[in-house]
Amino acid sequence: MAKKKRVPSVVRTDSLDLNPKTKYQQLGFKYELTREDYQDLDNQYKTDAITHKVVSKPAEDATRNGFRIVISHNEKLQQQMQHKLDSLNLQSVLAQQIVFQRSNGDGYLTIGVKELNPTSTDTPIDPQNLLDVAFVHSFGQAHIKAYQTNDDPTSIDYGKEQAIVVQPTTNGYTVNKNGDQIADPKPVETVVIDQSRYCHISLDKFEDDLHGTSVIQRCKNQIKNMSIATETVGKMLREFTFKIVKSDSLMGESAVKFRQDKEEMSQSLNTEATAFINSEDDIVKLSTPTNGINTLLDFAWQDLAAASNIPKSVLTGEQAGTLAGASQDIANYYDTVKAMQEQELKPEIEKIVKLLFWAQDVGDGSVDPDTIDWHIEFNPLWTPDDKTMAQTNLINTQAAVARVGAGMQAPDEAMASLNGMSNNQIQPAQNMATDSADEEAEFESQFTPEQVEQYKKDLEMAHNGKA
Repeated sequence: MAKKKRVPSVVRTDSLDLNPKTKYQQLGFKYELTREDYQDLDNQYKTDAITHKVVSKPAEDATRNGFRIVISHNEKLQQQMQHKLDSLNLQSVLAQQIVFQRSNGDGYLTIGVKELNPTSTDTPIDPQNLLDVAFVHSFGQAHIKAYQTNDDPTSIDYGKEQAIVVQPTTNGYTVNKNGDQIADPKPVETVVIDQSRYCHISLDKFEDDLHGTSVIQRCKNQIKNMSIATETVGKMLREFTFKIVKSDSLMGESAVKFRQDKEEMSQSLNTEATAFINSEDDIVKLSTPTNGINTLLDFAWQDLAAASNIPKSVLTGEQAGTLAGASQDIANYYDTVKAMQEQELKPEIEKIVKLLFWAQDVGDGSVDPDTIDWHIEFNPLWTPDDKTMAQTNLINTQAAVARVGAGMQAPDEAMASLNGMSNNQIQPAQNMATDSADEEAEFESQFTPEQVEQYKKDLEMAHNGKA
């Protein structure tokens, strides 16, 4: 009877398997994630550099330059409110919330208030009972009980949340005089938070979803490809050259003697991989040519950039941060970050500011925010270089002069139009002139004295021509 041939097989014994049978690979097919699933996502965010960059880069860009409150005609109140906002450390709290949103699919802020007559967290905040905003904390979805919002499109409450239910696992620890940690003996209770006391942002949460979508899950194949590329290139570098030592006497030595001789030889061969075999043995190394590997690595980066909606030059840190080196994809990326600021962060900041206006212990006392002219401004995402700044100022000034000369605008209207311009693709020289402080001085500080003087002359000439 003929002996059956063994069919050759390829077995991976490292982490380069693209489709391992792991729990994480099934996350995208589960309707509801568990607390352990969120721990897996958090661990990957903390330990994998590419995952960390994909999750945290937009959060850093959206918050790194901060924001400011602008209160027209009341500089003192503006300073008081800005000081209070800074004391709440909102910049870092908002950044952490976006990290939770992108890694977990949902990010939350809880607003802790000090009240004249204390109430529970499941009751709406009464502005007349508010003394102060004590803290703002960010947290993720791991300890939130899953829920669905109103999915009736004909209802006035469609898509709205009334409250969230938090299920903590510990009250924390205390430390005794011996340095021992002692768990807080109080029982852990479920916490219900009314919608007036928290803020919530989700990533791609649809009608029947119990939670948002993690960008880590969405990009899991691309992130895995980058991990494979990194490990593969590392192995190719380690085995770029290969030495074989054929020695019957060396291979016949005892284990201890062989180890000593091998270590001595390795001192002179330590930059290359070395194999020790008998003279009759053989080693065959199947190597992959490195020609074209740059194309493969570029594809992996571009695939990750497309999946995460972050340009490759931003992911790799190639972007210099000035307008002169910006391509269209960089401009589009910062437009997306700007939209995140306006659509997600700004409403949350405004909600907190309104509570600060009502708070009796903030500033000079409680005031109705609807009776005050105020707004929130985000500082520029980036600053153009001097050449681009000068060209932009010239173009905007010439356009304003042309409108005034054609009778389309009065000089004051043209000035206001220039003052109000704000675009993070080509950040104009003036985007914060609506401040309640000295507006003219603020405007002039953005230009050189020569530019200011020429601008005034152009407007005066256009005005005289119209007259």
